[in-house]
Amino acid sequence: TSVPLAIEYGISKKLTLLVEPVLFTSINHKNIPPESGVGDLEITLFYQILSEKKNSPAISIAGEVKLPTANNRQIGTGKTDYTPFIIVSKTMGPFFTSLNLGYTFVGNPDSITANNLFNFSLGTVYTLSPASLIFAEVYGNTAAFGGSESAEGIPVSSNKISHNNTKALLANTSELSGGELVGAAGFGYYIQKDLLISLGVSYDNNNAILFRPGIQWKFGGH
Repeated sequence: TSVPLAIEYGISKKLTLLVEPVLFTSINHKNIPPESGVGDLEITLFYQILSEKKNSPAISIAGEVKLPTANNRQIGTGKTDYTPFIIVSKTMGPFFTSLNLGYTFVGNPDSITANNLFNFSLGTVYTLSPASLIFAEVYGNTAAFGGSESAEGIPVSSNKISHNNTKALLANTSELSGGELVGAAGFGYYIQKDLLISLGVSYDNNNAILFRPGIQWKFGGH
């Protein structure tokens, strides 16, 4: 169980800052005492290098840094990670579709050697009406340790359309993962202008199901 928060600020028309703290995380295994605490902090800067046109997509580049604010090693690695990525997005009628491709330079915890990660996400938002929308996404990453096992999956920041008890809990860190592939879908409804509530569900290659209720509030700007 986790409570992530994302705060996005438009510095200019083409430059955006995204700050993602995880206010609370709780990990409950069947045969291990529960662990809880704050999660890590992710900070991402986006820059749009090409604007969307009728026959061409928008292209943005971004850089993300994950700061090890989680004190509990079941929740975070205690090291800083860096991820550059590219985002291609296009509006086609009622669909807004986005493709993210990234490469994470993993900060290795003490006495552990982990692989850097390739990661991707492909998602679309379909506008049903001015007040409602549905969304779907497929995302994943290569393995930090090899194989497809994952010591869970609390995804701290997976929604950029806007990211893991095996192997001795992967040396006591829940954040390092095996290769993951996740499918997600959901529904959103504007209860008033600029205030969106949503419910999503995801299913991954470890047969894990995650339910994600959300609230999005947009204010300022135009």
